Amino acid sequence: MKYATLLASTLIIIAVLLPGSKVPDVGIGGFDKLVHIGMFAVWAVAVRFDFNSRSFPFVPVFFAGLLFSVLTEVLQLLVEGRSFDVYDMAADAMGLVLGLLVSGRVLKLVKRRD
Repeated sequence: MKYATLLASTLIIIAVLLPGSKVPDVGIGGFDKLVHIGMFAVWAVAVRFDFNSRSFPFVPVFFAGLLFSVLTEVLQLLVEGRSFDVYDMAADAMGLVLGLLVSGRVLKLVKRRD
């Protein structure tokens, strides 16, 4: 059984549950949005890796990713120094689209290495 989706999801949840004081400030404006894009692009590739088929359900996976994004933002309301951010969800959505767009190529590269 493949666990890429579980691993990616777990790492995202850990990242969003870090208290605000533990999140490093890199001093680059908008860097956190790039992190969100990257996390959700990796998540989308992981889902495609685990559930790849000829008729991969891109639209349902995108909406499942959006739901996961909302969940992560709600969870941050429970963490000191973190907040719900609609712009983070927009970055997550961009990451989902990016990840789904490149996932086919990434999987071809992975299969070549096997």
